Amino acid sequence: MPSAYIHRLFAFAAMAIPACKDESVVVPPPVDAAFASVSAGLLHTCGVTVTSHVYCWGWNRDGEVGDGSHSDRVYAVRVAGALTFGAVSLGGGHSCAVTTGNVPYCWGLNLTGQVGDGSTTSPATPVGVVGGLAFATLASGSGATHTCAIAAADSTAHCWGWARYGQLGSRPGETCATPAAEPCSRTPLVVSGGLKFLAISSGARHTCALAVDSVAYCWGHNDAGQLGTGTTLDTAGPVAVAGGLHFARLTLGFSHSCGLTAGGDAYCWGDNTFGQIGDTLRSQSSVPVHVVGGVMFTTLSAGSEHTCGISTGNVAWCWGQNGSSELGVESTETCTTETGVVISCSRRPLGVTTSQSFGSISSGGHFTCALTTNGKAYCWGNNSNGQLGTGNTSGSNVPVQVANQP
Repeated sequence: MPSAYIHRLFAFAAMAIPACKDESVVVPPPVDAAFASVSAGLLHTCGVTVTSHVYCWGWNRDGEVGDGSHSDRVYAVRVAGALTFGAVSLGGGHSCAVTTGNVPYCWGLNLTGQVGDGSTTSPATPVGVVGGLAFATLASGSGATHTCAIAAADSTAHCWGWARYGQLGSRPGETCATPAAEPCSRTPLVVSGGLKFLAISSGARHTCALAVDSVAYCWGHNDAGQLGTGTTLDTAGPVAVAGGLHFARLTLGFSHSCGLTAGGDAYCWGDNTFGQIGDTLRSQSSVPVHVVGGVMFTTLSAGSEHTCGISTGNVAWCWGQNGSSELGVESTETCTTETGVVISCSRRPLGVTTSQSFGSISSGGHFTCALTTNGKAYCWGNNSNGQLGTGNTSGSNVPVQVANQP
């Protein structure tokens, strides 16, 4: 996927995009059970229920909602088919999930092979990833046009999709027309280096994974130091993140990365234009820096240009860009973009304005979603395409409940 297209997708998340109006809004059947997890993409959202069914809502131009249509969905709709899924992960314009038996499926935008079915045709319902591999986990982050996964059998990492910057972890021998020829892989490629991994996370143009010894490795684009290697040099193979830290979780945004230690300390690195790495002194960092504020986290999620986490006590915190109220709280700070635009932001974690107790959180393009401890989904921020799932396209500066939940 050419950079121009990536930035176009990225810009979409910060502006009002009219929902598709080729059909009237129909209220679908309600979600059949409480949510077990939720994943926010660039402009759409999906969740897995405790009954292992996937529901999606929001932007659907390329079929990323998975119900067979190409119309935006302001309500949660169940992904087509009889498959049952254990986890779902969203990219810039595509969605992927693994079944309860570790079989991978993807749907939506497939211009650079990110769906992994061997084609560049964009399916509006789930199709199997070719290769016959069973995956324990997969990842395709907000804005990403590639997908990565960890093989269940041997813990090797595999990636497919757009590959210009080495974000697949190896150099593919094919190209995709985007419209110019760009390096890509329509099928999973094993990441070079022979490392074994526990978890993996995809950014827009880079990837990081957690090795079995809890050391973080990253590869791909590194213009803002998002690989954490102490340089700004791109790499097509895994390189250890500097600093000798051991992490329990990794999460990637557009041009920043974050890691959470087993003790609850949050570290981030890369672009800090909007304070998304939680540092008050630097515009970017090529090595991990401790997130300011002294909050101890149980989980983290990096969005395109913001980051959120849940602290002990089930409190939600967010920091970074706040131009679309994606932080869920008003900020008194401002940041200036490369083009001189002044925008609301926070360089330090702020408590989300809510009375809810959240157990998990997922940061998207310019919005955020979270699950309460009893499985209710709430979202806030930009809602240009219905990605908040509230039945309309009105944004919110505080968490609002996704409609039609049991």
